[in-house]
Amino acid sequence: MLLLEKMAHRRITSANYITSVNGMVHPDRILAEHDFLYMLDGEWEIIEDGHIYEMHRDDLLILSAGRHHRGEKLCNPGNRHMYFHVLPTAAETGEKNDMEEMESSKFLPCHTLLHCRHHPHIRMYFEELISVFWSDSPEKLCRLSLLFNLLLCEIAELHTVSGDRQPSDPLVEEVCRQIQSNPQTFYTAGEMAEAHFICARTLNNRFRKACQKTFYAYQMETRLEMAGHFLTHQPEATLHEAAVNFGFYDEFHLSRAFKKHFKVSPSQFRKSHAVGRTSPLP
Repeated sequence: MLLLEKMAHRRITSANYITSVNGMVHPDRILAEHDFLYMLDGEWEIIEDGHIYEMHRDDLLILSAGRHHRGEKLCNPGNRHMYFHVLPTAAETGEKNDMEEMESSKFLPCHTLLHCRHHPHIRMYFEELISVFWSDSPEKLCRLSLLFNLLLCEIAELHTVSGDRQPSDPLVEEVCRQIQSNPQTFYTAGEMAEAHFICARTLNNRFRKACQKTFYAYQMETRLEMAGHFLTHQPEATLHEAAVNFGFYDEFHLSRAFKKHFKVSPSQFRKSHAVGRTSPLP
């Protein structure tokens, strides 16, 4: 299993899209860089240090720097994939272990072959990384490093999901983003479902599967958590201002919902969670 250092500065040395018109064999080589391959369409067999990996659509293969990888079979005609090469960090190559022992939390243990069909952000960041690589942006190097680290975050999420969480639902993720970016608007399940061309029952079923709660429960909890942060970090703000900011009818509506969720009143919550105290938010 490959260990990738999280939040390190990265140098991308090559990135592109490849379409194989007649089929091709993966090159026989040992690279100084990690080789990231994402299959857009088709199949391909690639061997790394004797291990055979079968790639299919929306699979990600990460070939480690310094290891021998090759192919023996042609990929299918019309095969489409994207790739980039990234230099390993000093910590990944072992050059730092005399100086300091890196914390295990700074590394992401990563399988060589990952199935990404239910994780569209991995493909999105991969595509954005290639776009930036070929751009003339003056911030190109910084953007590439940031995009690589965002990609690692998504890969870490994928590993978490493969354990004890359900795969993500792109529609639910989009609805959640809409709720978070418009905190002053309280949506009904019917309004949100209609905007996404489904019925309210389907929306609630997908929320139960992805979040273990209904759309209404997710929205209410999100707004109350946001209101709690607002009251904590804006000590001069009134409860009425918090209500307006987070979609409640008035301060009485917010206060009732707040006490039901947090088991304390907004004023008690604000006092016990004042900025500078060590008590975490519930």
